[in-house]
Amino acid sequence: MNMRIVILWLTFLCLAINVFGQIPESPEVEKIFSAWNKKNSPGGAVAIVKEGKLIFAKGYGSADLEHQIPITPATVFYIASTGKQFTAFCILLLEEQGKLSLQDELQKFLPDFPKYQKPITVANLLHHTSGLRDYSTLWDLSGKNYLDHVPKDEVYELLTRQDVNFPAGEQYLYSNSCYLLLGMIVEKVSGKSLKDFAREQIFDPLGMKNTMFLDDNRQIVANRAFSYEKMPGKDEFYNVIRRFDLVGSGGVYSSVEDLYLWDQNFYNNKLGKGGQEIIRKMHDDGFLNDGSPSGYAGGLEIRTYHGLKTVSHSGSHASYRAQLLRFPDQKFSVIVLANRSDASGERESFQVADIFLRDKFTDQNKTATKTSANLPKISESEAGKFTGFYLNEKRGYVRQIIYKDNDLYYYRSSSGQDRAVQTEKNEFRLIDREGPSDIRFSEEKGVRSLTYLVGGKPREVMFKFEPKTLSDNDLRRFEGDYYSPELKCTYQLKMQENQLVHFINGRKIEPLSSVKDKILSDSFGMFIFKTDEKGRINGFELSNTRVTQLKFIKQ
Repeated sequence: MNMRIVILWLTFLCLAINVFGQIPESPEVEKIFSAWNKKNSPGGAVAIVKEGKLIFAKGYGSADLEHQIPITPATVFYIASTGKQFTAFCILLLEEQGKLSLQDELQKFLPDFPKYQKPITVANLLHHTSGLRDYSTLWDLSGKNYLDHVPKDEVYELLTRQDVNFPAGEQYLYSNSCYLLLGMIVEKVSGKSLKDFAREQIFDPLGMKNTMFLDDNRQIVANRAFSYEKMPGKDEFYNVIRRFDLVGSGGVYSSVEDLYLWDQNFYNNKLGKGGQEIIRKMHDDGFLNDGSPSGYAGGLEIRTYHGLKTVSHSGSHASYRAQLLRFPDQKFSVIVLANRSDASGERESFQVADIFLRDKFTDQNKTATKTSANLPKISESEAGKFTGFYLNEKRGYVRQIIYKDNDLYYYRSSSGQDRAVQTEKNEFRLIDREGPSDIRFSEEKGVRSLTYLVGGKPREVMFKFEPKTLSDNDLRRFEGDYYSPELKCTYQLKMQENQLVHFINGRKIEPLSSVKDKILSDSFGMFIFKTDEKGRINGFELSNTRVTQLKFIKQ
C-alpha cells in the first residue's frame, strides 16, 4: 500500500469518526462530558444509538495516563456487573439446547453445595431471589481486599460455610454470588470455560472482536483502559491496580462499539436458534413465592423513566463505571463506559436520554433533573414533617433527611447527599441520583417510615427514630474478641480515645458509632449484640445491605 493510499485511508477514518458527532444535539452531549475531555485525565467512551444507527460515538480523556493514550470508541473497559446479562444469556442458550431447566436445583450441577430449608433453583440465581449472601461483601467483611486476586475455589468454599439471608424466593436481594454460581453452572453443563462458551456462542457470531470474559488477570488485553481514583478535592488521580478475575458476576471487558452490536441483537436476535423467544425470556421478570415480581430479569433491570420503558444494567468495580441503557419502544440506547471513580455511567446515560427523549416523556410532573431551572422549593415548616433519622435494621444502615438552603436532602454520608424535589404531597424525586429514584413518606399508628423507590418500584423501607449516643461506660460493654465461624476471622472491638474501634485480625478498620442501642459501622453495617440469661454480651449479628445476621461469638 503506497503512502497516498495510506493518507487517503487515514483521512477517511478521521471523517468517519468525526461524522458521529455531527448531530444537532452534539453541543448538549459534549457539555455532559466536558470534564472528561482532557488529555491528562481519565474519562470514558460514549455511544448513542437511534433506530438501529450509531449516531454518536466518541472517546474523552486518556485510557492510560502514564502513556497519555487517548480513549476512542474502540477502547476496551471492564464493564463489571453490566456483564451479568451475558452470563444470563449463556444460561438461556443452554436451556434452549435442552441441557438445563431454570427450575433445576443448584445441587444438580454443584452437588457439594449445602442444601437449605427452601431449595435454590437456577431461576432463583437468575433473578437474585436465592437468599445467598453476596460473596464480594463477605470478602470485604473477612478483612480482604477485592482488588487482589480472589481465588474462585476460596470464594466457593466461603459460600458453602454460609447461612442464607432468607429462604429462596421470599425476597429479592442483589447478590454477586448468584451470577458467580451461574457462571460455574455454564462451565459444568457445557464442558467449556465461560470465557470460551461466550466467545463461541455470543461474541464471535455478533462480531464483538474486543469483548471477552477475562478469567486470568495475567492475560494481555489489547487497547485496555486502566482505572483511576480521583483524589478528594483535587483534579488529580491515583492508579487503581487490580488483579480481580472472577467471571460470571462480572469479568467482561468490552467497548462501546461492541456493545452497540449486542444492543442491536435484542431487536433481531441472531444467536442460538435465532428468533425472539430467547430475547423475550431475557426480559422475563422473576417472581417471589407470593407471586409478586422480583424486579429483576435475566441480567437486566426493566423499569420506567418519565413514563418510558427502560431496559438497563449498570456496573462498577475499582474505578471502572459502565451503563447500557435502552429505551426499546423508542429504539434508542445510550452506552457509557468510564475509567474514573467520580463518573457514574448511569447518571450520564440518563442525562443524554433527557436531551433526546424529553419531548416524549409522559410524566411531566416528575421531569425534574439536576440541571432543571426553577426547581420547586419547600418551606422549613413543611420540611419539618420529613426531616430526621431513618433506620433500616434488617439491612444495617441509617439515612438522614436534612433541610438546608430551602431544599430537602436525602443524606447517605458526608460524600453522598441527594437533593429531593417534591413531586407529590409525600413523595420526592432524588434528582442527583442515577436513574429514576424517589422517596415516599408515610405514617401508620404514629410510626413514620420512608420507602426508597427505584423506577417506581419499592426497594427498601426505613423507620424514623431518635438517635441516642451511648456513654463511654456503655460502649465498654461491647469490648472484646468476636469470632465468626462463617468468615473464619476474628473482630476485635476496643476503646481508644473515647471511641469504640473496630479491628479485624489485629488490623485497625475504623471507629464505630452508636445508633439507638446498636453499634453502626460506616463500612460494614449494623452490629446487633446478643446477651445470655444473665445479661452478659455473648456475641453479635452483623447485617448490611447484602448480608444479614452474620453471627459472631464472643471469645
